[in-house]
Amino acid sequence: MVEQFRQHIEQLVPLAQEKKYLLAVSGGADSSVMAWLFRHCGFDFAIAHCNFHLRGEQSDKDMLLVRDMAENYGVRYFEQEFDTLDYQKQHGLSLEMAARELRYQWFAKISGDFDYVVTAHNANDNAETFLLNMTRGTGLKGLTAIPEKTTTLLRPLLHFSSAQIRRFAAEKGIAYRNDASNDSEAFQRNKIRHSVLPKLEELNPELISTFSRNIDLLKRQYRFYQQRMDELKSTMLAEEGEVVRISIDELSKCEDPALVLFEVLKDYGFNAPEVMQILDSLEKSAGKRFYSSHYQVVKDRKSLLVSPLSIAQQGEKKIETIEDLKALGFTVEKFPISVAPAFTSDSDVLYVDAKKLVFPLTLRHWHEGDRFCPFGMQGSKKLSDFFIDQKVNLLEKQHVPVLCSADKIVWLVGLRGDNRFKIDHQTDNYYKIQYYGSF
Repeated sequence: MVEQFRQHIEQLVPLAQEKKYLLAVSGGADSSVMAWLFRHCGFDFAIAHCNFHLRGEQSDKDMLLVRDMAENYGVRYFEQEFDTLDYQKQHGLSLEMAARELRYQWFAKISGDFDYVVTAHNANDNAETFLLNMTRGTGLKGLTAIPEKTTTLLRPLLHFSSAQIRRFAAEKGIAYRNDASNDSEAFQRNKIRHSVLPKLEELNPELISTFSRNIDLLKRQYRFYQQRMDELKSTMLAEEGEVVRISIDELSKCEDPALVLFEVLKDYGFNAPEVMQILDSLEKSAGKRFYSSHYQVVKDRKSLLVSPLSIAQQGEKKIETIEDLKALGFTVEKFPISVAPAFTSDSDVLYVDAKKLVFPLTLRHWHEGDRFCPFGMQGSKKLSDFFIDQKVNLLEKQHVPVLCSADKIVWLVGLRGDNRFKIDHQTDNYYKIQYYGSF
């Protein structure tokens, strides 16, 4: 097992002997054997132990065993005690999730000098995760169970079964402690461990090794699948600042548009039923909106536009003085009419008759039914029609600040001013206003 372990680490980690590893050691069989293997393979490692105080005196005995182990091995030792029950209560989590969050938050704080944090998940854990994900519902990625390696995490025991590890501990006289909570079926994972897997092993005594082979195959298939998805995304996605544009034409060319759209939108918090609703909207007129917890999707004429909700949910701002206007990202200069305005085609600059601009002003986003009198045109026009004429898409509309005086629109900022506020032969003073903010 020592040589198998060494070879496996060296396959997973280039120049493995030159890396530094922080081992998460609970004191159980798996992590104690893992620490023994790291020592006997000559790797550079330290040990970290979390005491979650969930088993009273037994938790403290686990901590003492790991502390003695680190001292005997002559390696650096990190130790942290948690009030897990209080954290669980404050954050509304399951006990398992509370312990997991505390553990990984702490690892992130202390792992700066190390190349990898190493955990002792084994092949049985992988099989249990596979079955849990299947029970809860999952896609192909969920069937790959526990990742063996990420940029900061390493799990080198995933190819060894719990039985193999315990036999090895007995052969080498490696001390470890049993966690009685692992026998309780109050936890879903333990139900699978003690009730489901033994029944399946009656059908296949080599079940764990079969699971390991199948999970490895699924990981390879998932990498192939993900590569193809990335190719498809490159043909249909365009990033425009915070907005992601999905081409409806390119999406419709896919063999399975629903699957591809799900792979795009799941990263923005949309689930499968919501994706199907979005897909159903593609044949309908523009304007339909869909929301996840942090993002929105807007059906435009030829695209689906994905943007953070913060863009769409900013509130109306009241402007009492010139200084308030400046605080929102505007520059404001006042000139007598004797100083000729330097009119240009720059739509980020507005010249307005000072006496026509009545405070307080309002800065807001456009509302359905808004009308204004566009500079250079006769009569009034709906903002919605003006946006169409200017080819402003649905999401871009939400970025356009609308500056109002009383109930009149003064300026579609960056697009067009209103005729009613223009400089004329009766103007004595005027404002030159420019906008540099982000509303």
